[in-house]
Amino acid sequence: MDTTTAYGETRRRITALLREAPPEAAERMVPACPAWTVQQLASHVVGVSADILAGNVGGAGTDPWTEAQVVARRGRSLAELADEWDDTCPQVEAALAGGLLPAQAVFDQVTHEHDLRGALDRTGEVDDRSVAIGLDFVHERWPVVTVAAGLPPLHITAGDTELVAGDDPEVHLRLTGFEALRALTGRRSLDQVRRYDWGVDPEPWLPAFTWGPLRPSPVDLDW
Repeated sequence: MDTTTAYGETRRRITALLREAPPEAAERMVPACPAWTVQQLASHVVGVSADILAGNVGGAGTDPWTEAQVVARRGRSLAELADEWDDTCPQVEAALAGGLLPAQAVFDQVTHEHDLRGALDRTGEVDDRSVAIGLDFVHERWPVVTVAAGLPPLHITAGDTELVAGDDPEVHLRLTGFEALRALTGRRSLDQVRRYDWGVDPEPWLPAFTWGPLRPSPVDLDW
């Protein structure tokens, strides 16, 4: 599956979740994104497509960029947000057909899909191809950041993806692809990471779960 197809399928799953959620779910807090409600998280993912179409990507990924998406959609229902996304996202997919959409876009979207699932108690889709594509993006960036930080070598088997940081790592951690993606996107606490089957004292490797803007959750998360 190419990245554009995965992006579209992930989008359709999210819009279905938004339409099926009861209206009161809009104000529910998102445990994995505690600064946002379900409505605000939806405003962000919908706003990304709108900004791509508008060419407003200069500040992509920054707090002001995402905040503007949320503010612009304040007061809209989940169904209204789903309608907007049904209009804008297919245009993005058509413009970037053939797998040209960066893996980072799928990484961001599948991460938020599962943030939303956790908030709505609609867990599932852990083996979807979008999880593996999200891990492809991690594979590109995480080892570079980890080595640059001077951390000891680490090998993580994440489903079918091998994440290797550093030369000849002696520590080999085995996780499902989904668990690895959640842990490496700040959706697991350090205590949860410590409880993985390390076989050694994990403390020297815990900083590997802080990279770029991503930080471990301050609390344990179930999803």
